Amino acid sequence: MRIADILQVSLDELVGRSAAITEPKIHNPELLNLYQQIDSLPDAAQQALVLVIEGMVKQAQMETVVGERFVKR
Repeated sequence: MRIADILQVSLDELVGRSAAITEPKIHNPELLNLYQQIDSLPDAAQQALVLVIEGMVKQAQMETVVGERFVKR
């Protein structure tokens, strides 16, 4: 269940029982607007965004894991 929560998918999607939802679940209107504009950017700019976003997501995930370990002790 934790993996599904981190990936923001249902358990059925995670194990292949149902098709993944192709529409992004972006609740922040400002982020949704930017997301819709990204496809028109040059490939280099898109790749730069991927690296930035991946870095931020990994950092948040690590902070969650590290925070949980300190709380459990």
